[in-house]
Amino acid sequence: MKKIIFTCLSIVCLFSCSSNDAEEQLNVINIQLDLSQVDEYSNAYDYTDFKVAVYDSKEDYFNEANTMFSGNVDASGKISISEDLEDKSYYVDIYTEDKVLSNWEVMDIDVDASNVIKFSPTSTNESYSTVYMTDNRRFVGNWSFLSYENINNDNEERTHKVFLSINKEYTATSYETYEGVAYQLHFKLLGNGHMELVAIEPSPDNYPVSQSSTQNLVMQIEQDGLLYFTNYSGNEAVYIRN
Repeated sequence: MKKIIFTCLSIVCLFSCSSNDAEEQLNVINIQLDLSQVDEYSNAYDYTDFKVAVYDSKEDYFNEANTMFSGNVDASGKISISEDLEDKSYYVDIYTEDKVLSNWEVMDIDVDASNVIKFSPTSTNESYSTVYMTDNRRFVGNWSFLSYENINNDNEERTHKVFLSINKEYTATSYETYEGVAYQLHFKLLGNGHMELVAIEPSPDNYPVSQSSTQNLVMQIEQDGLLYFTNYSGNEAVYIRN
């Protein structure tokens, strides 16, 4: 069994100095991984199982495009970034190869918090930003409808569920059909498995739920790897990853 030692991950960036001699100045982004929230995975990963990707914008981060840097964490838990990066904040994605553990968290990405993916470079190597690893990234992806675990008998009419898409930008969409009409139900992720219903397209008028809850919708992944979604119509739907 692998055993990861919870020390620190240092990301080293080289920035061009603005002085006339154009000497390079070493700036260090020190990141300390904290796996206290996912201690059940402590025997499953080595540092070399973690990858790092650096993005210049929130959009690139969400789309996983135009990486400024990408690489693997080495066996000591460090990685050096020597691209021509500016002295500013970047969106840093840290995740295991299987995308089970990561620093992806459902929060306002514009808030500079130590457990989000946005960090500012520092001029010393003495301070550390703590990054909490979670297993929330497991939710991201497409999930095909499998069955119902529980059914709300007060709502006899049900749509035909097709699949559920959970996106990195903290949104989700349920694709369904009813009486030949294709519906898309759009959700906002609230964190801790909770969701909020934002909109029903093309129109909620003929959607067969007379009273739908717009919040306190809950999804969770059980030990069987299936996603259980207690949804807007009071049913608990079960999905399997595509």
